[in-house]
Amino acid sequence: MSFLDWMVVSFVIFLTVAVGSLMIRFASRHGAESYFTGDRKLPWWAIAISNTATYQSGNGGFVMLILIYGLAANWIWWASWIIWMPLVAIVWAPLWRRMRIMTTAELLTLRYGGRPAWYARKIYALVCCFGFSVLIIGYITGFFAITIAPIVDMEAWQILLIFGGTTAIYTIFGGLVGVVATEVLHFIIMMVGSVVFLFIAIQQHGGWGMILERISTTRPEALQEFPPVLIPGSEAHSIPLLTILFLILQGVFFAGSPTAGEGATAQRFMSAKSEGHAIGGQLFNCFLALTCRTLPLIGLGLVATSIFWPETLTKVAALPEGMRILKEPAHAWAELIKSCQLPPGFVGLLISVEIAAYVSTLSALINWGSSFIINDIYRDIVKKPTAKQEIFISRITTLVLFIAASVIALLFVKKMISWFMFINSAMVIFLLPLSFFRFFWWRFNVWGELSAILLGLPLSIIIWFGLDFQNPETHPFWHGLALLLGLSFVVLIIVTLLTPAESKETLLQFYQRCHPPGLWKPIEKMLSEDEKEKCRLENKNIICYSIYGILACLGLVVATNALFVANWFHVWGGVLLAGIFGTILVLNVIRNNVHEE
Repeated sequence: MSFLDWMVVSFVIFLTVAVGSLMIRFASRHGAESYFTGDRKLPWWAIAISNTATYQSGNGGFVMLILIYGLAANWIWWASWIIWMPLVAIVWAPLWRRMRIMTTAELLTLRYGGRPAWYARKIYALVCCFGFSVLIIGYITGFFAITIAPIVDMEAWQILLIFGGTTAIYTIFGGLVGVVATEVLHFIIMMVGSVVFLFIAIQQHGGWGMILERISTTRPEALQEFPPVLIPGSEAHSIPLLTILFLILQGVFFAGSPTAGEGATAQRFMSAKSEGHAIGGQLFNCFLALTCRTLPLIGLGLVATSIFWPETLTKVAALPEGMRILKEPAHAWAELIKSCQLPPGFVGLLISVEIAAYVSTLSALINWGSSFIINDIYRDIVKKPTAKQEIFISRITTLVLFIAASVIALLFVKKMISWFMFINSAMVIFLLPLSFFRFFWWRFNVWGELSAILLGLPLSIIIWFGLDFQNPETHPFWHGLALLLGLSFVVLIIVTLLTPAESKETLLQFYQRCHPPGLWKPIEKMLSEDEKEKCRLENKNIICYSIYGILACLGLVVATNALFVANWFHVWGGVLLAGIFGTILVLNVIRNNVHEE
């Protein structure tokens, strides 16, 4: 990198810290309430852009996936996302907003009663803060360091200190409002930088027609729109159909996952101006996350596929002309930059794009993680803390989280595909039935909750890494995922049925507060006739709107992949599907309440 490149990177970092720091007065106005919820004033567009930026932990990840698996690699994550994202909008977004809580752990003392619920809340807060949050931050931090290392020529610890450290600074002082403001800035940087780079890369590598021709000659299976992809002689780089089918099943439950509709995503819903803003933000997020942000990255992945041959693929006697072997697929994004002749300072802009993707996720996660310490633990230790005390402890917790995650990144995050599947699926899959049982089954109790919280993360680590279910050469990915999901259903149901139900008074208070759908008949009998009719209508709409949302998201992703191979029948079919059902959702769900305050 040249001096001018570093000047561009420095300017972006300075701009990020400045924007985040400008939010200090908003973050500390009313103590932890302002710091972690922004006084519940987030509009729908900010929720959408913020959540989309949070999901974009690294641009290099998309390029790596497509280089290894081809265009159909998108279905590794699309299979779940087209299910859980609309379900979050229709079901979970309004539930989280109605409860008017600060963290998802706080839900436990609303849903369950007595001293066990108090302990469960504390344990869940610690698991989310020092378990899920630290592991996710460790993964995205490790991937970020690996991605940019070939360009910046720095050690991993130096990368973490410079880029992660500056992120921790503005997150410490800006709170949630600072996080959201910088995420909007980062999303703009990501989109502009990635789109411009895509057009430059296409032009300098022979044009789009030549790129597709090279891929169709060397790896034609990489242009298939739909899975399964089977690369001859290399089962490790196939995407079995059963894996995709299981991921679709997982998507049904994933809406309540700490890495999807519950975690930092739910924090935005709790901070929304109204239910309408929460729902509208998530629906717009569906479009941005599934299609908009991915378009330039998929294109870059295909450009990389046309010029690089991953060393882990089947060995060939002679490489096709113009291609070269790439030892580490995670370096594909950086090596693609090095393969182009770019204007002065543009490499710095592209590094800033990757920085923007990384710090957007990092800032959201460390703010989310530290919220548990204040709201669910500190306030019980120190009775009636001042706003100043809460803000100080919040900032210390934020710093500790980043340091712990950096240690995980440096020591343990190695095999990127394995970690990708662990973070996005295996780590949380034991908890997925829990997210449904909490809201949809009145009989579920605190002991079922505790069994999931205590067993979930340790079991996922043991099965995935300890028993080597991470290795696709010995086990298809879905084997480990199915084992964890099956164990969860068995354990949670048995524990719940062998222990006492929650009191009807506790359940009634919870039901009246958020109107959860599902199996609540014994509690619904205690409602007035007007309340019963209102709940029946809400449940009927939830089913219809969820189906509309899933069909709209399916149309979006089908059109996205088809666009790159000029399959216009699929493109226009997908656009039509998304347009019809997306419009129905907007008219029926958003129109009447998105401007409520």
